[in-house]
Amino acid sequence: MVEFTSITAKYPKSETPVLNHPLFLEYEDKTEEVRKQFVELKENQYIGRLKHVYSASNEFMTCDCTEEIEDGINVACGPESDCINRLTNIECVDGQCGCGDDCLNQRFQRREYADVSIFLTENKGYGMRANSSIIEGSLIIEYMGDIVDAEEYKLRKQKYDAEGLKHFYFMMIQDNEIIDATKRASLGRYCNHSCDPNAYVDKWVVNKRYRMGIFAKRNITAGEEICFDYNVDRYGAEPQKCYCGSENCLGVMGGKTQSETVRLLPHTITEALGVRASDEKKWLKEQKKSGVKVTKDNLSSNVNVEFVKSLTLEPLEISDVAKISSCLMQPDLDAVVIRRIIERFLLSSNNELCELLIRFNRLHGIQALGHALKTIISSSVNSHLTEEQKQAIADIIVLLENWPQLKSKNSIQDIQLEESLKLIQSMNIDDDYKPRIETLLENWRTLDVIYRIPKKVDQTIKTILDDRRSRSSDETSMPSSLSKIPKGPANSKPWGDIDISNIPKNQQYEGVPLPPGWEWAYDAERKSDYFFNRSTNTTQWDKPEWPRIISDEETTRKRKEREKELERIRKREIRELKVLERQRELLRQQSLKQHEETESILSSIIQDATKSNNISNDSNSRKRVKIGTFKTMGSLKKKKSEDVVEKQWHSHFASYVPNAIKKYEATIGRDNLKSCARDIVHLLTEKEMKRHAGENVPASLSEERKLKIKSFCKAYMVKFMQKYEEKAKKKRQDKDLKKSISFVNSDSVPLD
Repeated sequence: MVEFTSITAKYPKSETPVLNHPLFLEYEDKTEEVRKQFVELKENQYIGRLKHVYSASNEFMTCDCTEEIEDGINVACGPESDCINRLTNIECVDGQCGCGDDCLNQRFQRREYADVSIFLTENKGYGMRANSSIIEGSLIIEYMGDIVDAEEYKLRKQKYDAEGLKHFYFMMIQDNEIIDATKRASLGRYCNHSCDPNAYVDKWVVNKRYRMGIFAKRNITAGEEICFDYNVDRYGAEPQKCYCGSENCLGVMGGKTQSETVRLLPHTITEALGVRASDEKKWLKEQKKSGVKVTKDNLSSNVNVEFVKSLTLEPLEISDVAKISSCLMQPDLDAVVIRRIIERFLLSSNNELCELLIRFNRLHGIQALGHALKTIISSSVNSHLTEEQKQAIADIIVLLENWPQLKSKNSIQDIQLEESLKLIQSMNIDDDYKPRIETLLENWRTLDVIYRIPKKVDQTIKTILDDRRSRSSDETSMPSSLSKIPKGPANSKPWGDIDISNIPKNQQYEGVPLPPGWEWAYDAERKSDYFFNRSTNTTQWDKPEWPRIISDEETTRKRKEREKELERIRKREIRELKVLERQRELLRQQSLKQHEETESILSSIIQDATKSNNISNDSNSRKRVKIGTFKTMGSLKKKKSEDVVEKQWHSHFASYVPNAIKKYEATIGRDNLKSCARDIVHLLTEKEMKRHAGENVPASLSEERKLKIKSFCKAYMVKFMQKYEEKAKKKRQDKDLKKSISFVNSDSVPLD
């Protein structure tokens, strides 16, 4: 083990560690220098067949968050929210979620990177440092490069080795999809390895494609070098000596030697199980003593099942429930991992379990458990469950039996939970659990499905606008000789009859004119041609392609198809609105009938009670007069005292509440705001009267009480805004329905 004193001795005075972490703020900034050594990308470049492959299209989800504007910013889907996309490492896309545009879950798309720079280390070459503090969980930078398949990866690896390159970097996204950050990349390529890293690499889905980000593993101080563990499927040319200087440094990195430091679990599973680095280290030592050498070669996957089985788990904390939900929604989880994650719930007491499940339910727990059950079923061989799979299912059933009361059947229906449980009943699950599953299914049958008209995005219209915008911007930046792309038959040349002799040499390549705005040049260092576009500030090694020519016939055909699709959508919406109106009318009639029956029953009860009381009233009337007089006097005094207290509480709240909800005035109007303020003041007064009956009213509101009032106001206004928006939406729908019906009727009027 390397002592801390030896680490400080290795660094100059400016690198003396603060809080056990060396700082490098005084080192010269080399960021601009390194930018000349590679082609810096703004987004990944997909090579060959991968250009048109969207490998994460099946992972796309739409979150159920709602737009929340504060100071002109949409704060929906933030780090503290229950956004299902953020929990499952998926970024929201404008126009495809109910959270509104520009929500907080778009860090990759908006390039929300940390403030970092590149400096020259003493032994490790260039490294990346934090220029300012970075909060745990923040996206530091995206790891970018050429995205190649396995075949291209092998060719490039051999090519770079033959070129004598000392450093080249490949990071696996998934099978047959690898990032090559050797020659084209982001600054993330300069992030060095550490055996005790302060960052980690995580895979996210962004617009139906996987992207790799470097995230802060803990709070990082300004001046610290940012490092992650290269065992996250990153490959180097040869094994190299490790200079990270951490106490648990293994001495080497890269190549075959690194297989000895195999990562036992992915980051997501580590977080969900509450595994510490010391747990992995201890287990590896025990295996070594037993004569078992754990390497990547003898692991069937990136999850070491034996290590998961050996773990001594801690009971689940409320703060870790989000990590559980996120992990259970990951694809292809092993049944052992699922069972051990669920086990953390069952280690809690009954009261704690109740609180945990309430939180889990808010964080899409039903969807997470449903996803876990589907994973188990799909991994079973010929519908035969292993013991581990049966135990995992049994534990999930226990959680479902203790689940908080559901308000609707929507979440169960969305994840097809009933179908999964019915399928499990037909498999070799223990007989004890079959009737328990039937009980769950019976309880859910009484739940209603809440019907909503989903937000529709007309993708055809969006595509037309995007195409028009791109054509417009391209045309304005074209040289005069190429300002128009000629149209013609589909089999004609894209550049038509352009005279190549009039085009500058750097705008034609191998006797063919380059697309508008593109030029080429020769890189003497790499001995290769490259292409660039000044107007878009783009540089690439691959020859740019001309846009495909669309014939007039094809344009007309597509326009007609879009018109037909729009007409189908309009008719379908009219039908849906009519069905919805019928359902509402039916529910209203049922409610009125129920109300009338209740009123009738109450009326008959009151009449019977009145008749029986008339007989006894005469004999006891004199006694009650005297007693009632004293009671009335006491009640009057008590009522007067309560009125004074009520006025005092009312005065306190009335002076604070209107200002607390004033920001909603622009949305709901002044009259609605006044009404909300009156209701909130009334509710708060009632609560304080009950809670502090007989106590003196404070002279003023404390800061603590103001915070509670503010929280209550926010919760009240959230509910009010939901109802307000539903009413506004219904009015719009009714208006649209009337217009549609009017339109249909006008179309059907016969002409004279």
